[in-house]
Amino acid sequence: MPNELSRAEQLIETAPDSALQILQHLSPDKYKSDECRALYKLLLFEVRNKKKLPIHPDSLNFSIDYYQKHPDNDRLATCYLYKGRAYKYVFQYEMAMDYYLKVFDEIENKKNRMLLGRVNFDMGDIYNLQNDFESARQKYRIAYNYFTEINYQPQAFYAQLNIGRTYQANHDYNKALNYYKGILKLAKDSIQKGALFQEMGLSFHNSNQLDSALLYYRRSIDYPYITYNRSTRYYLLANLFFDIKETDSAYYYAKKSFDFESDIRTTRDCYRILTNSEFIRGHMKEMSMYMNKYVNLSDSIRKIDGQIKGSYMETTHIAKKEAAKNRHLAWYLGGLVLLVLIIGYVSYRLFTNKNRKEKIQLNETHAEKQIRMHKKIIEDKRNDLHKQLENRKQILLTEYKNAGSQEREFQLLKIYKDLLHYDEPELFYAEMNKLLNGLVTKIQQRYGKLSEKELILCCYLMLHIPTYDMLILFGYKSDDGLKSLKRRLPPKFNIQNATLLEDFLLGIMTED
Repeated sequence: MPNELSRAEQLIETAPDSALQILQHLSPDKYKSDECRALYKLLLFEVRNKKKLPIHPDSLNFSIDYYQKHPDNDRLATCYLYKGRAYKYVFQYEMAMDYYLKVFDEIENKKNRMLLGRVNFDMGDIYNLQNDFESARQKYRIAYNYFTEINYQPQAFYAQLNIGRTYQANHDYNKALNYYKGILKLAKDSIQKGALFQEMGLSFHNSNQLDSALLYYRRSIDYPYITYNRSTRYYLLANLFFDIKETDSAYYYAKKSFDFESDIRTTRDCYRILTNSEFIRGHMKEMSMYMNKYVNLSDSIRKIDGQIKGSYMETTHIAKKEAAKNRHLAWYLGGLVLLVLIIGYVSYRLFTNKNRKEKIQLNETHAEKQIRMHKKIIEDKRNDLHKQLENRKQILLTEYKNAGSQEREFQLLKIYKDLLHYDEPELFYAEMNKLLNGLVTKIQQRYGKLSEKELILCCYLMLHIPTYDMLILFGYKSDDGLKSLKRRLPPKFNIQNATLLEDFLLGIMTED
């Protein structure tokens, strides 16, 4: 390997600026061998990620292709880690998880502690964002153990900090506070202390200890930051001031948050504060502008949150690996069967009968697992949608608390139009197929006689849309029309009555 590449690789962790300088003076075209070009591209990607510079997953394709053809498990696994991380940064969590899981396939010997720590840490981030808190804590603990083994204090500290964040995100604020206080002595520099004070302030805020929250928020502002932390700290101050009805201060800090690089959720919540602040001030034009920006970002976040949970992908990945092992075992057993055939036909019959029963039982167990997994995925997607609906309805109650019922109904219809496209059947059906595992297509293929209203009602029932909302969506003045529409469905599905309807539709949804 050329000396300059070896030198750059050694400096990435301890002196990333020097490593980047070395690589910038080089060029992949300088090297005649694909091996050197593959390593150059990997190191450049790695150091740019370390320096928080823009990265694109496609820039690793050359290195991945090379290391797949010329096996080098650690380097290929490193490529997978950083390609997954690039997808994680743009909220494509399903793609990120796909590459993170490939890392484990390449380093099954558990020797590369740094790599294993990083991939578990990143997976913990995704699980935490997807409200899978127990799985997230487990991943952070594994990451902490790996980083501790190699005495890598910075990432070991942040793994512990993120364990506290899982309690925070799960609304267990006292447990989060106690956890943060327990790791305060482990913070070795001002960046780590600033991040910890930021999270402590948030826990005090959420547990309604507002004076302590303000103290820690203001302390965190004075500390250095990385990535989005400065923007987040100004947002947290703005949110606290809005809660204590100091609207001018809330407005000021929400606007100041935009002076720094921000993540999508912080940006969305700053627009929420600005929307409400302008409403209180009576600035309807500005309120409307910020409201539209808030709604657009909420829709984007809903799509991000609607992705398949990482823990399900990991479970499925492990199951597939086990299935592959079982297939190899099946071939081996096949050889034994041939040997048994030589011994005698009777013994063979006994063996095959037993094996057949085991396979049937295994298939039944697998089918049950698949159904449970489908139900869980559908339930999570449905819960994410309900959270979006509740958030939008809460804004509706705030902004239109003095409006008449007709105006409220109009705004409620607008919420469902934005989230479900209820008034555009093709878009609505496409959205329902994604949320409900192809329910619309399956019903149309099997029960073509359903009217459009009946098909839509099936979707509303499986989404658990409140009856009051369904009356408005269908334009009914009373629930008589809705009951009549619901009564027409069981005969078309050949079931006895409407009480069996939801279980029947759930059965259709959970099919592959």
